[in-house]
Amino acid sequence: MDFDGPMVKLAVMHVTSPHYPGGHRLRLLAGLVLGVLLASWPARGTILWSHPETIQVCNNGAGVDILHGAIAPQDSNAQRTLYFRIRVDPVADSVIKSIGPLEAGFMFVEKGQEHLGIGNSLGAWAYCAMNVPKNKKGYEDFNSATPEPTHNWEYMRAGVPKYIAFKIAYRPAQDARVTVWLNPDLSGAANELNQPTNIITRFETTATFDEIRLVHRGEGAGWRFSEMVAGTSFDDLLLVPLWQRGWFIALAGGGSLVGVAGMVHWLERRRSRRQILRLEQERTVAAERARIARDIHDELGASLTKIFKLAEIMNGNPTAAATQAVPQTIAQTAREAIQTMDEIVWAVNPKNDTLGELADYLVYFTDDFLRPAGIACVLEVPLKLPATPITAEVRHTLLMLVKEALNNVVKHAGARQVRFGMEFATQQLTVEIADDGCGLPPEGRPAGRHGLENMRRRTSAIGGEISWRSRPGGGTTVKLRVPLPEHKTTTG
Repeated sequence: MDFDGPMVKLAVMHVTSPHYPGGHRLRLLAGLVLGVLLASWPARGTILWSHPETIQVCNNGAGVDILHGAIAPQDSNAQRTLYFRIRVDPVADSVIKSIGPLEAGFMFVEKGQEHLGIGNSLGAWAYCAMNVPKNKKGYEDFNSATPEPTHNWEYMRAGVPKYIAFKIAYRPAQDARVTVWLNPDLSGAANELNQPTNIITRFETTATFDEIRLVHRGEGAGWRFSEMVAGTSFDDLLLVPLWQRGWFIALAGGGSLVGVAGMVHWLERRRSRRQILRLEQERTVAAERARIARDIHDELGASLTKIFKLAEIMNGNPTAAATQAVPQTIAQTAREAIQTMDEIVWAVNPKNDTLGELADYLVYFTDDFLRPAGIACVLEVPLKLPATPITAEVRHTLLMLVKEALNNVVKHAGARQVRFGMEFATQQLTVEIADDGCGLPPEGRPAGRHGLENMRRRTSAIGGEISWRSRPGGGTTVKLRVPLPEHKTTTG
């Protein structure tokens, strides 16, 4: 698209005329729009070969070459790096999940000899690499972001397609270095270095080829392969979003220039709104400062006072019993004060005002809190959460609620295991803490206990709700539900 064409020049000259109100602002805005459009125009890629259509193979023996010479053969003297992406979809599950004589994959073949294959190997349950002689099994299981219970691999399920991306770094007279990503992030912002570590598998094997075949042998109704791509960089494998496509950029550019005049009025109105928002933010900051002061006074102040009094006891009564018990109490109180300070610093740090940071800290806090008590912790937290903003008040309150719930488990439940879960859906965050302890007694229902009522008031203060489910001897489950406002980006 030519942004220097006469029509575009005419439009810019018209809206930036000195006779037009706000012309200097429009010149800046029009220049910004054009700069963003030019910067976002997709660069010419280095894709060597692609096959977006679906191919289904079933018991096809040695397979059929799909490359047809589109990529130069790579022999033992090759020295380059190639990237591949395939989308795999098993047509059917194995009914009993038993190891069977099944092979299916994207196979590299040289002079009729099969080398590296990506898919499922003979004798494997999981997505894996075939023909890896250095592995004693002959294949290499891929890491999975969603492993099966009690296993570190992911079972292949029909109707649950997966993207597999892999890199082959060829070295002369040596085995190639292979890196595989199982179901990687292929969005426009993704790259090779920011992929989750728990979906990466690395190994070395022979990967020379003069053909690439799709094969399926043995049990089942076959596999579907689609969206296959080969290139020279990880960027070639990305699933380019709509907003990066040429026709969309051209349409957006025209629409942006047509609407630029209307933005002047919008900017003027927005200026007054910003003044209102500034006053609201000042009130929020003042309230947050007051809360921090209360936390420091109530929690840290009390701990430091306790340490001071204990030190006076040691000075005034240095008996054998005191010198043994008091230092231990001082050390424990100091540890609690340090933990409190860490919680306060975390709560006020604006870098932590996202759902992902909240999840990371609550997971760390739960594990750290339960470990000294010898209570096992089972985590059920999504690996990837949206970048939804959360205020410091909500984060601090949720931390206090989780802390209180865990404290009840350690002190009263007699539990051996705690399950900590988080879920975010329809702008609502759900936190669940379940133990296998003794449960709440009939006379200790939530409505009759001060600590539980305090938790209910805390939850209500941030617009959420809390519920308990318990039976004697059957454990207790505490569930927190907190609505989170939809994130709306404000510019300027």
